[in-house]
Amino acid sequence: MYQRKSNLLNIVIMILDCVCITVSLILANYFRNGRAFVSDNDRMDFGLMLGGCLVAFLAWNFYKNLYKDMFLRGPFSELIHIVGNNAVIFSGAAILLFFMKRLDAYSRLVFVYFVLLDCLLMFVLHLVWKRALPSLYWRMGLARKVLLVSDKKNAAGLVKVIRNTDDFGVDLVGMVLTDDSYEKNLNGTRIVAKMDQLIEFCQGASLDEVYIAVEDTHNVGLLAMMNTLSEMGIIIHYQMSVPELTGAKQKVLSQTGTSYNVTYASKMVPMGQLVLKRLMDICGALVGCVVLAIITVIFGPLIKLESPGPIFFAQKRVGKNGRIFKMYKFRSMYADAEERKKELMAQNEMNGFMFKMENDPRITKIGGFMRKTSLDEFPQFVNILKGDMSLVGTRPPTLDEFSQYSPYHKKRLSFRPGLTGMWQVSGRSDITDFEEIVRLDVEYIEDWSVGLDIKILLKTVFAVFKGSGAR
Repeated sequence: MYQRKSNLLNIVIMILDCVCITVSLILANYFRNGRAFVSDNDRMDFGLMLGGCLVAFLAWNFYKNLYKDMFLRGPFSELIHIVGNNAVIFSGAAILLFFMKRLDAYSRLVFVYFVLLDCLLMFVLHLVWKRALPSLYWRMGLARKVLLVSDKKNAAGLVKVIRNTDDFGVDLVGMVLTDDSYEKNLNGTRIVAKMDQLIEFCQGASLDEVYIAVEDTHNVGLLAMMNTLSEMGIIIHYQMSVPELTGAKQKVLSQTGTSYNVTYASKMVPMGQLVLKRLMDICGALVGCVVLAIITVIFGPLIKLESPGPIFFAQKRVGKNGRIFKMYKFRSMYADAEERKKELMAQNEMNGFMFKMENDPRITKIGGFMRKTSLDEFPQFVNILKGDMSLVGTRPPTLDEFSQYSPYHKKRLSFRPGLTGMWQVSGRSDITDFEEIVRLDVEYIEDWSVGLDIKILLKTVFAVFKGSGAR
């Protein structure tokens, strides 16, 4: 029976950390005020503070998976990790209390005591947890005895990988080399048998799993041995050699029905981070739609007065992986702008498929103001709410632009398009080369994180106030 990894241990230590947070806050209040709670007759202040700390901690854990490499961190690294987490907890709770106008319910000393106590309690707890759990694991008989089968060329590296893994339940009992060798051990690991003695050794040994990593994948004799091992009930891990693709730097083993596949992608993203990104989009879009309603009341009549035609402009754009959708904007050009574009192509200032002209005669006066202040972009919050776009992403091309794309250019569409993005906050007005835009978009996709989105959003706000908003 194969023991699949479980999140139970992570859940247990997360609950214990929540207990540390609660105890630390109680002690901080007691040391500062002589009582467990700040108010004499009202415990709501304590509840708000504790709730803010726990929400910030759980959200941070949901985003960062705080315990993923816990057993690989040494004491100093663990301390730095805990201090950083407590800084996030403190900041999250302070922001929550600030918006609820209850931040002044606590003195600064309470916050200081809380952070110091929580860091100390968490640090001690984590050290005890990392020392006690492996021992408990072994005492309960949950450790797995593993044998490595490999050629001498790759064996040393594989031993190092196995020993450095965070799976403390692995006991490497020895190795078998596929090539002839008279050595007794390699990198401190005992060579227990020769290849032709593999089955005999496994039959008499106390062994749970065999890890096989050989270059000759078509070895008929090896296949027969693997079949015999499987009949013994021994778990077999077979290392496959798979090609590297320059356009997809990450890969993972997946399963479709009874077939196994190696899945390649530019970026492997945890579902939790995608959910968090979508929640940010929805919250931002709701706020943006409220502002949109106000802008429409003010600027809608002005757009109609200057130029006959609709207030809003809808244009077909190409979204994620070629999906077609209608992108909305306030109309900032005369009604015949699309027809006149062909006449102005010779004055295009962009090197590539996009069109840009500094003094575009198709832009109305009110449209010029709205473009300069990025007010014309606000209808795209409707696209974000619908799911066609995101707050941050790559700008969606027109159908004409997309028809001229080479295969490499389409990679910039492997992410949901955004209202703003990497190239818009990297000196948009100075970039005239389409290939440079593609490079920045691809860089954004490969380096994506929620933190990067927040950074780009802050830069966008700053750019809008300077009058150089994203287009």
